[in-house]
Amino acid sequence: MTFPKHTIYLAGPITGLTHDEARYGWRESFRDLMLEYDHIFCSSPMRGKEMLKDFGVLTSGEGYPDNAMMTPEGITARDRNDVRMCSIMVACFLESGGRLSGGTFIEYGWADAYRKPTVVVGAESDPNVKHLMAQAIRGYRVDTLEEAAIIVGRLLTPGL
Repeated sequence: MTFPKHTIYLAGPITGLTHDEARYGWRESFRDLMLEYDHIFCSSPMRGKEMLKDFGVLTSGEGYPDNAMMTPEGITARDRNDVRMCSIMVACFLESGGRLSGGTFIEYGWADAYRKPTVVVGAESDPNVKHLMAQAIRGYRVDTLEEAAIIVGRLLTPGL
């Protein structure tokens, strides 16, 4: 049986991480959990940003003006489009270090506006998870990537 194709947007903190931590880390682990589903693909906000490997720990602020994709406007335009085009957004806070993630909160808003279900991975005590507005607009909250993968697989795999 052939299923419709779906994309999952992998939201979560980037500031305070290195390129490799943000690009791979939990995002690679989640992608690996989804490999059993040939109709579900993962999309990372870190794809195509290899030039950030030389910057060490990533910061938020002015962006990287030498690259149009890496200016504040370029980052925002691509991430907004990725959320608009996805089937589900997974927001992971397992590596947040207890820091609020402003960019992820904006992505929460886009997902809600575009009526995309959101699966949040993180402890109830994480400030990104327990924020009242984040609680109100998320669809699901789980403790592990494995639980998130099960929910995503069930939501995006049709059947009786």
